[in-house]
Amino acid sequence: MTGPDLASSPGPSRPARLTAMIALAVAELLLVIIAYQVMASIECRLTEVEAACRAVRSMTARGLSILTVMAIYFWLRPDAYRSLTKTTGDTPGNAPWIWVHFAGLALIFAPLALFGVDEINRSFLPTLLFMGLGSLFTILGGLFWVTPLQSWRSWMRSDSYLLPFALLLGFLVPDLANLIRPVWEWSTLSSLTFFLVFLTLVLFGFQVSVDPPTYVIGIEDFFVQIASQCSGVEGIALITIFMGFYALLMRPDLRQKRFWLILYPLAVFTSWLFNILRISVLIIIGARISPEHALNGFHSYAGWLMFTALALGVVVVAHQARWLHRTARPRKPSTALRADPLSAQIIPFIVMMLSGVIVSAFWPTPAEGYPLRTALMAAALLYFLPALRGWCALPSKTAIATGCAIGVLWIVTAPVASATSNTPAPDALWIALRLIGTILLVPLIEELFFRGYILRRLNRDGLIWTVIAVTVSSILFGLLHDRILAGTLAGIAFGCLYLQRKRLADPIAAHMIANALIAIMALLTEKWALI
Repeated sequence: MTGPDLASSPGPSRPARLTAMIALAVAELLLVIIAYQVMASIECRLTEVEAACRAVRSMTARGLSILTVMAIYFWLRPDAYRSLTKTTGDTPGNAPWIWVHFAGLALIFAPLALFGVDEINRSFLPTLLFMGLGSLFTILGGLFWVTPLQSWRSWMRSDSYLLPFALLLGFLVPDLANLIRPVWEWSTLSSLTFFLVFLTLVLFGFQVSVDPPTYVIGIEDFFVQIASQCSGVEGIALITIFMGFYALLMRPDLRQKRFWLILYPLAVFTSWLFNILRISVLIIIGARISPEHALNGFHSYAGWLMFTALALGVVVVAHQARWLHRTARPRKPSTALRADPLSAQIIPFIVMMLSGVIVSAFWPTPAEGYPLRTALMAAALLYFLPALRGWCALPSKTAIATGCAIGVLWIVTAPVASATSNTPAPDALWIALRLIGTILLVPLIEELFFRGYILRRLNRDGLIWTVIAVTVSSILFGLLHDRILAGTLAGIAFGCLYLQRKRLADPIAAHMIANALIAIMALLTEKWALI
C-alpha cells in the first residue's frame, strides 16, 4: 500500500517538523513504557539504587502529563502553534541533530540488548546511566532538529514563555498532586470510599470480607487497605491541575464562577466515582486473575491512564460548553488530518503502542487483551483511509520470496520455549482477531512507521547515509520484538526491499507474508507463543 507520492517525496516538509517530532515523541514514550515497564518489568526493590529507580518510574506519569499539557496548550492556542510552525519552517534545525536524537534513543534501549530483560534489575545502575544520557541526547536532538536554540528563544519570548511554563507544569504534576493531597485527605472521604467499594462488590455478586477500623476489604483471598491516598486524591489533584491550566489559558473568555462552582465539583465527583470503580476492579483482578498483576500492573498504570483521560475529557467538555464562555465556541470539523500522509504513517503506530500499555494495565497476560488492540488498530487505520487509499500498488516477486524466507527462518529459529510450549487453545473469536491483527494490521502499521517514516526521513544521498538509515530504523524495529536480533535482521530485509523500488507495498507485503506463515504454524501446532 503505497504510491508514487511516497516514492518521490523527500520527507516531511519543513513546517511539518514540529508535528512529526511531537508524534515521534509520543510513539517513543510509549515504546519506552512497553520496553521497561512491561517487557523488562523493573522492580525497584531489587535494584541497588531504589530511590533513583522510583524516580525513573515516575517519568512515565510525568511524560504522560507533559504530553497532556502540551495537547491542551496547542489546542487552546492555535495561533501560538501556527507561529511556532512558521518559525520551524523558516529556520529549520540542522539535519545532524536528528541523528543525535536517534543516537540518544539507541542509548535508552541499549541496556535491553546488553543485559537482557531478565537482568535489568541486577544491572540497574549502568541502565540508569544509559537512560539518563540517552534521554538528554534524545531531547536535545529533537528540539534542535526542529529549530535552532535562538529560534526557540525568540518564539518563546514572543509567547510570554507560556510553553516552558506548560512543560514545567506537566513535569511537576505528580509532585503537585502529592503537594495538594493533604487538602483532600478527609477521614470521611476514606470511609465513604470504603463503603461504596464494598457496595459495588456486593452488587457484582461477590462475598465481601471487611475490617472497617483498618479499612481493609477484599474478596476470597485477596485484600487491600483503602488508605487516605487511595480515596481518589490523585484523580482530584489531576482534575484540579489540568482544569486550573485550562482556566489560566482561557481566562479572558471563560466564565470563571460557573467553571469553578459548577463544572469543577461535577468533575471532582466523577473522578471520585472513577476511583471507586478502579479499586473494585483491582480487587476483582487480584482475587480472580493475578494478585501480582493487580498490585504491580493494573495499580501502576490504570490510575494515571484513567484519571488523565478523565481530566482531558473534562477540558474538552468545558471547551465545548457554550454556557461556560462569553463567546460561542467555533466548531470547525476538518478532514485534513485524515488525508495527511505524515499523520497516517505515525498516528496508527502511536495507537498500537498505546493499546499495548492499556492491555498491560488491565490484563495480567497482555495477549488476552489482543482483541481490544485489534479493534483500536483497525479504527486508527480506517480513520486514515483517505490517506491510505491512494497508496495501493502490487508487490514485487522479490518481496513475496523475502516474506516467505523471513517467515520460515523466524519459525525455525524460534526459542525452544516458544516452539514447544503447548498452552490451551483460546476461543475462536480471539484466534480470528489475533490473525487479523498479526497478518494485516501490524505489518501495515509497522511498515508505515519504520520504513515509511523513519527510514525515509533518515535516508540521504550517498551509500553511508543509506546504510545508517537502514541500520537505525531496523534496530528500532528489532527493539519492538522479544527477539531483538532476529527482528533487526528482518527490519534490514524490509528496509532493503523498500529502497529497491521506493514502494512501501514491497516491505508491507513481505511483512504480511512472513507473519501469515508464522500465524499458520501457530494455528496448526497450537504453539501460540510463536505469535
